[in-house]
Amino acid sequence: MYQLIIFLLGIPAIMVATTIHEFTRAAVSTALGDSLPKERGRLTLNPLRHFEPIGLILMLACGFGWGKPVETSGLRYKNRNRGVLLTAILPTVANLVFAFVFMFLASAVSNIVLLSSFFVRIAYYCCCLVVYNFIPVEPMDCVKVLSVLMPANTYFKFIQYEKMIQMIFLLLLFFGLSGFFVGIADTLYYGIAAVAL
Repeated sequence: MYQLIIFLLGIPAIMVATTIHEFTRAAVSTALGDSLPKERGRLTLNPLRHFEPIGLILMLACGFGWGKPVETSGLRYKNRNRGVLLTAILPTVANLVFAFVFMFLASAVSNIVLLSSFFVRIAYYCCCLVVYNFIPVEPMDCVKVLSVLMPANTYFKFIQYEKMIQMIFLLLLFFGLSGFFVGIADTLYYGIAAVAL
Protein backbone atom coordinates (compact mmCIF):
# COMPACT_ATOMS: atom_id res chain seq x y z
CA MET A 1 0.00 0.00 0.00
CA TYR A 2 2.81 2.40 0.92
CA GLN A 3 4.52 1.80 -2.45
CA LEU A 4 1.25 2.54 -4.24
CA ILE A 5 0.91 5.82 -2.33
CA ILE A 6 4.48 6.79 -3.22
CA PHE A 7 3.78 5.97 -6.87
CA LEU A 8 0.61 8.08 -6.85
CA LEU A 9 2.49 10.96 -5.23
CA GLY A 10 4.41 11.03 -8.50
CA ILE A 11 1.41 12.59 -10.28
CA PRO A 12 1.26 15.86 -8.30
CA ALA A 13 5.07 15.82 -8.02
CA ILE A 14 5.39 15.79 -11.82
CA MET A 15 2.84 18.58 -12.07
CA VAL A 16 4.85 20.71 -9.63
CA ALA A 17 8.14 20.04 -11.47
CA THR A 18 6.67 20.83 -14.89
CA THR A 19 4.90 23.93 -13.51
CA ILE A 20 8.25 25.23 -12.23
CA HIS A 21 9.69 24.68 -15.70
CA GLU A 22 6.90 26.22 -17.75
CA PHE A 23 6.14 29.10 -15.37
CA THR A 24 9.82 30.05 -15.46
CA ARG A 25 9.69 30.14 -19.26
CA ALA A 26 6.55 32.30 -19.16
CA ALA A 27 8.02 34.66 -16.55
CA VAL A 28 11.36 35.05 -18.35
CA SER A 29 9.71 35.67 -21.72
CA THR A 30 7.34 38.20 -20.15
CA ALA A 31 10.24 39.99 -18.44
CA LEU A 32 11.92 40.27 -21.85
CA GLY A 33 8.90 42.07 -23.32
CA ASP A 34 6.78 39.20 -24.63
CA SER A 35 3.08 39.53 -23.75
CA LEU A 36 2.07 36.21 -25.35
CA PRO A 37 2.42 33.96 -22.24
CA LYS A 38 0.19 36.30 -20.21
CA GLU A 39 -2.34 36.57 -23.06
CA ARG A 40 -2.52 32.76 -23.23
CA GLY A 41 -2.98 32.47 -19.47
CA ARG A 42 0.37 30.77 -18.89
CA LEU A 43 1.92 33.33 -16.54
CA THR A 44 0.54 31.41 -13.58
CA LEU A 45 1.60 28.87 -10.96
CA ASN A 46 -1.66 26.95 -11.44
CA PRO A 47 -0.44 23.41 -12.37
CA LEU A 48 -3.57 22.72 -14.42
CA ARG A 49 -2.56 25.45 -16.89
CA HIS A 50 0.73 23.62 -17.53
CA PHE A 51 -0.67 20.08 -17.49
CA GLU A 52 0.07 17.88 -20.50
CA PRO A 53 -1.37 14.35 -20.12
CA ILE A 54 0.96 12.48 -22.50
CA GLY A 55 4.04 14.10 -20.99
CA LEU A 56 2.83 13.27 -17.47
CA ILE A 57 2.05 9.62 -18.29
CA LEU A 58 5.43 9.12 -19.97
CA MET A 59 7.27 10.72 -17.07
CA LEU A 60 5.39 8.59 -14.58
CA ALA A 61 6.13 5.45 -16.63
CA CYS A 62 9.76 5.98 -17.61
CA GLY A 63 11.01 9.30 -16.20
CA PHE A 64 10.89 11.08 -19.56
CA GLY A 65 8.17 13.67 -20.01
CA TRP A 66 7.19 17.30 -20.24
CA GLY A 67 4.56 19.88 -19.38
CA LYS A 68 2.43 21.82 -21.83
CA PRO A 69 4.97 24.06 -23.63
CA VAL A 70 4.48 27.79 -23.15
CA GLU A 71 4.12 29.67 -26.43
CA THR A 72 6.53 32.59 -26.70
CA SER A 73 7.29 35.13 -29.41
CA GLY A 74 10.94 35.89 -30.03
CA LEU A 75 9.88 38.77 -32.28
CA ARG A 76 9.01 40.76 -29.16
CA TYR A 77 12.48 40.54 -27.62
CA LYS A 78 14.88 43.45 -27.94
CA ASN A 79 17.66 40.96 -28.60
CA ARG A 80 16.02 37.91 -30.17
CA ASN A 81 18.91 35.45 -29.88
CA ARG A 82 19.62 36.36 -26.26
CA GLY A 83 15.91 36.16 -25.44
CA VAL A 84 15.44 32.75 -27.05
CA LEU A 85 18.50 31.39 -25.21
CA LEU A 86 17.32 32.72 -21.85
CA THR A 87 13.79 31.37 -22.23
CA ALA A 88 15.23 27.98 -23.25
CA ILE A 89 17.96 27.67 -20.61
CA LEU A 90 16.52 29.29 -17.46
CA PRO A 91 13.61 26.84 -17.01
CA THR A 92 16.12 24.00 -16.75
CA VAL A 93 18.24 26.05 -14.34
CA ALA A 94 15.09 26.62 -12.25
CA ASN A 95 14.46 22.86 -12.13
CA LEU A 96 18.02 22.29 -10.93
CA VAL A 97 17.71 24.96 -8.22
CA PHE A 98 14.35 23.61 -7.04
CA ALA A 99 15.71 20.05 -6.97
CA PHE A 100 18.03 21.31 -4.22
CA VAL A 101 15.24 23.32 -2.56
CA PHE A 102 12.84 20.39 -2.36
CA MET A 103 15.56 18.00 -1.24
CA PHE A 104 16.43 20.39 1.61
CA LEU A 105 12.71 20.63 2.45
CA ALA A 106 12.46 16.83 2.46
CA SER A 107 15.32 16.71 4.93
CA ALA A 108 13.71 19.40 7.11
CA VAL A 109 10.42 17.48 7.40
CA SER A 110 11.88 13.98 7.43
CA ASN A 111 9.76 13.12 10.48
CA ILE A 112 6.60 13.63 8.34
CA VAL A 113 7.11 10.66 6.03
CA LEU A 114 4.53 11.34 3.30
CA LEU A 115 5.36 15.04 2.99
CA SER A 116 9.07 14.27 2.90
CA SER A 117 8.48 11.60 0.26
CA PHE A 118 6.44 14.07 -1.81
CA PHE A 119 9.25 16.64 -1.72
CA VAL A 120 11.75 13.94 -2.70
CA ARG A 121 9.60 12.98 -5.70
CA ILE A 122 9.44 16.60 -6.83
CA ALA A 123 13.22 16.85 -6.56
CA TYR A 124 13.61 13.65 -8.58
CA TYR A 125 11.34 14.80 -11.40
CA CYS A 126 13.09 18.16 -11.46
CA CYS A 127 16.31 16.20 -12.06
CA CYS A 128 14.62 14.28 -14.88
CA LEU A 129 13.60 17.54 -16.56
CA VAL A 130 17.14 18.88 -16.24
CA VAL A 131 18.59 15.83 -17.99
CA TYR A 132 15.96 15.45 -20.70
CA ASN A 133 16.04 19.08 -21.72
CA PHE A 134 19.58 18.51 -22.98
CA ILE A 135 18.21 16.14 -25.64
CA PRO A 136 17.66 17.76 -29.07
CA VAL A 137 14.14 16.40 -29.56
CA GLU A 138 10.92 18.44 -29.51
CA PRO A 139 9.49 19.61 -27.14
CA MET A 140 12.76 19.69 -25.18
CA ASP A 141 14.45 23.08 -24.75
CA CYS A 142 17.69 21.97 -26.41
CA VAL A 143 15.97 22.40 -29.79
CA LYS A 144 15.39 26.10 -29.03
CA VAL A 145 19.04 26.49 -28.04
CA LEU A 146 20.06 24.90 -31.34
CA SER A 147 17.84 27.38 -33.22
CA VAL A 148 20.19 30.13 -32.02
CA LEU A 149 23.54 28.31 -32.07
CA MET A 150 23.24 26.43 -35.37
CA PRO A 151 23.55 28.12 -38.77
CA ALA A 152 20.06 28.87 -40.10
CA ASN A 153 20.33 26.49 -43.09
CA THR A 154 21.49 23.61 -40.89
CA TYR A 155 18.75 24.23 -38.34
CA PHE A 156 15.99 24.34 -40.96
CA LYS A 157 17.25 21.04 -42.40
CA PHE A 158 17.21 19.61 -38.88
CA ILE A 159 13.60 20.63 -38.12
CA GLN A 160 12.40 19.18 -41.44
CA TYR A 161 12.98 15.79 -39.82
CA GLU A 162 11.55 16.84 -36.43
CA LYS A 163 8.59 14.42 -36.41
CA MET A 164 10.71 11.52 -37.63
CA ILE A 165 13.33 12.21 -34.94
CA GLN A 166 10.56 12.33 -32.32
CA MET A 167 9.14 8.98 -33.42
CA ILE A 168 12.56 7.28 -33.52
CA PHE A 169 13.44 8.69 -30.12
CA LEU A 170 10.16 7.51 -28.54
CA LEU A 171 10.67 4.06 -30.05
CA LEU A 172 14.18 3.93 -28.61
CA LEU A 173 12.79 4.95 -25.21
CA PHE A 174 10.24 2.15 -25.47
CA PHE A 175 12.99 -0.38 -26.27
CA GLY A 176 15.14 0.60 -23.30
CA LEU A 177 16.99 3.84 -24.06
CA SER A 178 15.10 5.49 -21.21
CA GLY A 179 17.24 3.47 -18.80
CA PHE A 180 20.35 5.32 -19.98
CA PHE A 181 18.83 8.75 -19.35
CA VAL A 182 17.18 7.68 -16.11
CA GLY A 183 20.64 6.56 -14.99
CA ILE A 184 21.98 10.06 -15.61
CA ALA A 185 18.97 11.60 -13.81
CA ASP A 186 19.53 9.19 -10.90
CA THR A 187 23.18 10.21 -10.68
CA LEU A 188 22.20 13.89 -10.53
CA TYR A 189 19.47 13.12 -8.00
CA TYR A 190 21.75 11.15 -5.69
CA GLY A 191 24.42 13.85 -5.97
CA ILE A 192 21.91 16.48 -4.83
CA ALA A 193 20.64 14.15 -2.08
CA ALA A 194 24.20 13.70 -0.81
CA VAL A 195 24.51 17.46 -0.42
CA ALA A 196 21.03 18.18 0.93
CA LEU A 197 20.23 15.23 3.21
